[in-house]
Amino acid sequence: MKTKKLFLLTGLVALMSLVTTNGFAQVTIGVDASPNANALLDLKENISGTATKGLLLPRVELTSTTSFAPMTAHVQGMVVFNTATSLGTVPIAERVSPGFYYNTGAKWEKLFFGMGYTNWFYMPSIAIPTATVVAGATINLYNEYKKQFDGTGATFVKSTGAPAAIPYIPADSDLYYYITYYDPDVFDNVSINANGLMTYDVIDAATDCSYVNIVFVLK
Repeated sequence: MKTKKLFLLTGLVALMSLVTTNGFAQVTIGVDASPNANALLDLKENISGTATKGLLLPRVELTSTTSFAPMTAHVQGMVVFNTATSLGTVPIAERVSPGFYYNTGAKWEKLFFGMGYTNWFYMPSIAIPTATVVAGATINLYNEYKKQFDGTGATFVKSTGAPAAIPYIPADSDLYYYITYYDPDVFDNVSINANGLMTYDVIDAATDCSYVNIVFVLK
């Protein structure tokens, strides 16, 4: 008889929990307090909102940005911590490396926290020929940047045990392009399209090349 009462009591508690969960769309975990009015889920260690612990996201082994494995589908808004580095057989633009990733619904995008917690960086140095006056010259800034990182450059050297290419290289459409300085006595009609193709005129021949400051910004 006591066993039946125990089962009945357990069932009532489970039912009450279910009703309570369904009755409130917002939930606080960690302390008996109301969640923030704008949050579906509010993690609180103390009622004051202070805490000595953090949120530990699932750690998964992604294989590439385009594959949903080890999950069963791409899910927009999904956030994970990836612990794996893609194999060398994966196309460079699709490789993943350890870090936080979010899913767009079609692929994984890395949450970028590098470069001193900014989303911009200077393009690696290249030489732009200026020994001859020319109109309408072009140079693909993205391609010049990429070949310095993907291991295809003739002067690319890596340390022992390092991957054959630097693991994370954004696509040309993932960047904004800026020129912050050029010599107006050498260059004119300077422009860049959305994919990093720079067009320019050399209006006065310099020695061999001239400096141009170029900044890439992650969108």
